[in-house]
Amino acid sequence: MSEGKQAVEHSVPVGGIFLLFLGVVFLLQSLNVLPWGLWGNLWQFWPALIIAAGLGILLRHSNVWMVSLLILVLFFACLGIAIWQYGSFSVMG
Repeated sequence: MSEGKQAVEHSVPVGGIFLLFLGVVFLLQSLNVLPWGLWGNLWQFWPALIIAAGLGILLRHSNVWMVSLLILVLFFACLGIAIWQYGSFSVMG
């Protein structure tokens, strides 16, 4: 048998990143930093989960830490936009 290098394929833990994101959001809501009514705006960003899964699949041969950071930035950008939308709706209404 030849002893060649075996290609090690690393996959990005998209599920773990999403759970980390949810945990941070729930913690901030429990500490009254974020309002509970934010979920209506945050739910509009469900396609970000599909984008994150696609990034994990497409970039699975890249640096796992960089892709994980990119997915976290995507999730927290969605959170920031949802907070901004929630604030503008509450000021208008």
